Amino acid sequence: MKNYTKTILMLGVSLLMGANAYAQYPENFTKDQADSTIAFRQTEISGLKADVDKTQADATKATSDAQQRMADNTKCQDDLYAMLGSDRNGYNAYREQLARDEQELAALRQMSPADQVAAKARVDALEAQIRDLRGNKLVLIPDHKSRVQTLSTNFIEMKKGMVPANSTYTVGTWRKDRDCLWNIAKKPDIYNDPFAWPKIWRANMDKIHNPDIIQPGMQLTILKTPITPEDKDLTGYRHRHK
Repeated sequence: MKNYTKTILMLGVSLLMGANAYAQYPENFTKDQADSTIAFRQTEISGLKADVDKTQADATKATSDAQQRMADNTKCQDDLYAMLGSDRNGYNAYREQLARDEQELAALRQMSPADQVAAKARVDALEAQIRDLRGNKLVLIPDHKSRVQTLSTNFIEMKKGMVPANSTYTVGTWRKDRDCLWNIAKKPDIYNDPFAWPKIWRANMDKIHNPDIIQPGMQLTILKTPITPEDKDLTGYRHRHK
């Protein structure tokens, strides 16, 4: 605004200087004519000064209006955060956590499925963080909702592609545990499907010669890959025991 005012004043001075420097006055230019010209220039300067004063007043009002709008906007935001059970600090913390989780997911997705399994602690921690983000009322803010939905979808897709870690099952006694490959495969925490017993047998052929006979104390490898029709195929069993 100061620069604008200076420009207007310089323009007025330039007009006066231009009038003095370049006006071609006749030789018989009278005192009355000179006074009239000066009065006209003074009127121009007064008009310019009035314009400058008005511009300054408008600028001051515009600044005040902008400050008021900013204050109103801040109050609206604070009211929104309060309605969602948070405040400005909580909002900022939520956004920072969301950004960190997005970066962590991006890093995990660059790993191979086997490496993702090896990084199970990181995967589990990220899953817990995503659960917290979804359970926070701040997720209702449209930008947050969209980003968290994308984060959740991409995380689920990543987990689907992870290669599960194998587990080990220790064979118990028939008297106590009724353990045989059929009953072991039927266990809910194994395959929950007795017909999948050939999958256990094929994964442990180095230990099991006859799938009808297993010994207590055997450490059986339980593959965690999804059950397929081939896992229930008895062709190899029939061929081996003709």
